[in-house]
This record gives sequence, C-alpha cells and structure tokens, in this order.
Amino acid sequence: MSNTLLSRVIWAMTATVALFVGLMAVFAFSIMYEQEDELADQLVQIEMHRLIERIEAGEFDTTRQPLEIGPRTEAWLAGTAADATMPARLRGLAAGPHEIEIGDRVLHAIVADSSAGQLTLVFDATDNEERVKRFGLIMLLLWIICLAAGYWLARATAGIVVGRLHAIAERIAEWDPDASTPTLQRAARKDEAGRLLEAFNRMQDRVDRSIAREREFAANLSHEIRTPLAALRTDIEMISLDARLAPEQQRRFERMAHALDEVGATIAAARALSRPRAALKREAFDLGALIEEVCATLAARAAAAGLHIVNAVPAGHFLHADRYALQIVLRNLIGNAIDHAAPARLAICLEGEALILADDGPGIAAAELPFVFERFHHGRLVDQTGTAEATDADHGLGLAIARRVCEQQGWLIRVTSATSAAQHGTRFELVFDENST
Repeated sequence: MSNTLLSRVIWAMTATVALFVGLMAVFAFSIMYEQEDELADQLVQIEMHRLIERIEAGEFDTTRQPLEIGPRTEAWLAGTAADATMPARLRGLAAGPHEIEIGDRVLHAIVADSSAGQLTLVFDATDNEERVKRFGLIMLLLWIICLAAGYWLARATAGIVVGRLHAIAERIAEWDPDASTPTLQRAARKDEAGRLLEAFNRMQDRVDRSIAREREFAANLSHEIRTPLAALRTDIEMISLDARLAPEQQRRFERMAHALDEVGATIAAARALSRPRAALKREAFDLGALIEEVCATLAARAAAAGLHIVNAVPAGHFLHADRYALQIVLRNLIGNAIDHAAPARLAICLEGEALILADDGPGIAAAELPFVFERFHHGRLVDQTGTAEATDADHGLGLAIARRVCEQQGWLIRVTSATSAAQHGTRFELVFDENST
C-alpha cells in the first residue's frame, strides 16, 4: 500500500491494536506462568507438611522407597534405600524448594527435615507446563486473529474518516489541464471533504478558463501576425537586393530581417508552449539538416558575437519527433551560447542517442548552475548586482522555454559546466524519449 494518508491511518490503527493486544497477551501469559510456578511450590509445601505429620504419626512404612503420596507426587527419606531409587539430580539438594528439569519432565521439589531424617518430596509439573505452553500458543493465535480483525476494522474506519479525502486527493492528482476531462461534480456534502472538493472545482474551472484563453490568444496572435510579418520579410529582402544600397544600409536591412525572424520564432514558441501534450505532432525528419537550418538562421548573430558553430551530426540521421519543438529548443540553446559563451566554439554532435551542444566559453559558475533553467534568472542576477541593465538577450527566458518544451515532449535536458583555467565551457545534453529514436 502506498504512503498515503489513508494507508498511514490504517497502519497506525492496526499497529495500535497489535501493540495493545500483544501486550495484553504477553501480560496474561506471564501471569499464567508465574501462577503455575507458585501453585506448584505451594502444593509441594502443603504435601511436605502433611507427609511430616503422617510420618510422625507412624502412618508410613519408611523402609519402602519412594513413598507413594499421590498422583505425580513422590518422596524419599534419607538414610534408607533412597540413595538407590532417588534420581541423581535430586541428591544433595539443600533445604527448601527447587525447580528441576530432567529430560522433558519439569519437577518441583522441596527438601525438609523430619524426626525420621531428611525428606525430599517431588511433584511432576510437566502437564502443568504443557498447559501453560498451550495457553501461550492460544494467546499467539488470538493475537494473529485480533491483528487481522484490527486491520479490517482499521480499513473500514479509515474509509469512513479519511476515505473521501483520499478519493479527492486521487482525483486532484490525476487531473491534467491538458486533458479533455469533464469538470468534477459539485459536492453534495457540506463537511470538510465536500468543501475541499467545491474549492477544487472552483480552482479547476478558473484554471481551465485561463488555459483556454491563453491558447486562444496564442492561436489568434499567430494567425493574425503571420501575414504582415511575411509581407515585411519579403519587402525587406526585395529592398536589400538593390545594388545602390550602401554596405551599412545592407547590414541594417539584414538586422531587420533577423529581427523579424526572432519575432516570428517567439510567437511560434508561445503557441507551442500553450499547445496541449495530446496535440503534439510527430514526424520523421533529418536531424542534421534541421540543425543546419537553425544554424543558418542564427549565422549572422553568431558571426557578430564570435561564436563558431560546428555541426558534427551527419546528414541522414532521422528522428521521429515534433520537428518544430526541437527547432525551438535548438534556437534557444544556440542563442544562449551566442549571448553568453561567445567568443567561443560550439560543437553539436551525437553521443549515443543524446544530442550534445558543448562550447568552450567561460562556463557557468557552480552556484548559478542549478538555476539556469529558471525564468528571468539572468535578469534577477543583473538587478542584484546593479552593474548593468538587462538587454533583450538577458531576459533569461531562452533556457526556461527550452526546458518547458522538453518537458512537453518527454525529453530530458541536462547541463554541466566548468569555469577553471584548465577546463572551461558549458555542455547541454538533450536525451530524446524512446519513441523518438
């Protein structure tokens, strides 16, 4: 059983019953055991007292050994034929009561003086000991029965007390905003569980409406802005072909074209991030060709920053995944290297089924490494130091978007970095899910 509130209540109640009944059983067995010993000792003392009185009255022939007193009780008188008939373990006992085990037999003995000599009286308590053992087995059986009954009772009680809360927690845990599941029904009960369910229903409705509005906005924005962006891109390309333009003007138009590409990519990323997981599209594509395509769109930025990109992924290596999602991840990872690693060399290669992007830039400090995928992390550091203003490249969204897309796709993204003089640079590792390879 899992470590839930319901299971903890069940096992706590079962353990309480087991401990209580177990202690009672041990206590009862201990009392039974002690009482058996005390009764046997009292019996031999009483029989010894009667035996001495009868010997003094001349009712016994002390020459016959052992003296027959009653069932399971015998006595020997020292100085007669006792040495020949008395068991070796009984010889030489000091005066007083004794408990002796001879093989499987348990004997309670007492030694006392009389006018005829020293008497040794023995009571065979083997049957009594067996009854005590049977009583112990009965107590163990009752403990097991009570344990099973306690567990069943604990399940029934816990189901009444926290079962509804457990059911609500399970439904909350299984709720997926991306899934087309119906809204939870309004609770009919007005207890704590009912109020909790109603509160969750309100929260779920609000989140569902918010997600629907976000997706609608992203879809509308992408649809409405795609046409004017394409028109602007075409006009800029046509103007840049004019041979009469000065080199500086040519470079300006190129920057404008790249800026439009960035706007389009940002809008596409926003729409991709708002897309439900069930709507993800998989297709087979050439991974090496896709990397070359992304590198080509970022070539001007990389050259200006001094980042030399080496694509070692061979052409013809096909991947079955969401092509556009991987394009977003690669754009952000390479853009991060342009903004923070350059001037440097960025190598892109495959290691097994993992895609590696490794640069030889200054690296990321160990204290910052756990936070590189957080939104606005770089901007937060800049604000704290107060040494610079965050630029558009410093917004700290690129790696956060990359991780979000990877989570949507079921991919794993990891980062390691070194900042020493002997070894420095940052390495991103992208591991695809088993359905992609």
